[in-house]
Amino acid sequence: MFRVAPTSYGGRGCFAVNAIPKNTTIHHVPSPFTAAINRDFRKEVCAYCFAYDLGRAMKVRLDVASLWFCSEECKDTWIVEEDHACDSLISAVLEKIDVAVARARKTMQSGRGIATPSEEYDVDYVPEDIILDGSPESAEEIEEVWDSIAQRIANSAPVAHNPLKNPMLKVRLLALEEIEWDLARLVAVALVRKYIESKPNSSLPSHFSWTSFYQLEPHEVDLLARVPALLESHVRVFLLLLLVMPSEILPHVTVENVRAVVAREAANAFGIWQLPLTSESEFLGSAIFPSASYFNHSCDPNVIKSRDGRSMKFTTARDVNPGEELCISYGMMLDQPLESRRETLKEQWYFDCGCDRCSQELAEAGL
Repeated sequence: MFRVAPTSYGGRGCFAVNAIPKNTTIHHVPSPFTAAINRDFRKEVCAYCFAYDLGRAMKVRLDVASLWFCSEECKDTWIVEEDHACDSLISAVLEKIDVAVARARKTMQSGRGIATPSEEYDVDYVPEDIILDGSPESAEEIEEVWDSIAQRIANSAPVAHNPLKNPMLKVRLLALEEIEWDLARLVAVALVRKYIESKPNSSLPSHFSWTSFYQLEPHEVDLLARVPALLESHVRVFLLLLLVMPSEILPHVTVENVRAVVAREAANAFGIWQLPLTSESEFLGSAIFPSASYFNHSCDPNVIKSRDGRSMKFTTARDVNPGEELCISYGMMLDQPLESRRETLKEQWYFDCGCDRCSQELAEAGL
């Protein structure tokens, strides 16, 4: 029905192989590669079907991973389709993250994580910012930061400088902020998928494929150019995962792999929004559907995306001709004027929109 191919303006897109009538479902993905519900909504959103009932707490809890579900059926289905498909490692990993972060935050709140005089750990070294000094301004500086982190956690590094071994640094490292906590869970699930895929005779379904996910375009430099402070968060997530991941997954907790996830999440994640979708809908979390990320944006889209529970469906909004690119709208911006649409797309997805509608409106405005 469609194929993924290079576009004339760079990158890849989806192109119709044949004529496609209006209201045709052209793509369906049953589950995200990885996803995370925002901490503010973790008790109010079903971890399987993403149901949200206007702030009411979910009825069923999976104690091991602190996940909430709208029904026993959703919980059981999540266990079979998501957790058992990954050797029950997802629930174990999420539990380890939650316990480590919660304990560290409690320690910090009690004042026991505040530095006190100690020759052994050189607390004078412990800075307010435990990872970075300043913000990176280029790809080279980003590389330098990650190289310095590798040096600080090397076995030969002084204990006082190593956030994995210095108790003062360690507790402050583990006390993640809410947004970092969410990111840690999203990255952890991705690394579990990678580990499972690496095993001999792996039978993971295609939508859980690390290989497919890795083929997406990374946007680390674009993201950090807009919000440099996020590099601190990315490093903290990496170090936390080194501390809590089960031994069998640790070989996959590398700088390269963690950067791969955060770099691809930056512009490829789909928002999990309260349904029915309106301008007043709550933003509940993020999910990555690798095969769906090849649909590019248009301010006059010929494909409509929609979420049905945990799955994403893509349906033609009008008749499509053979060879025509299949495009969706990235956000709720189609009613905005030209300048606002383009500004939003540039800020959140890092490109200058050149769709037919924008090109026509630019021409009409003499720009």
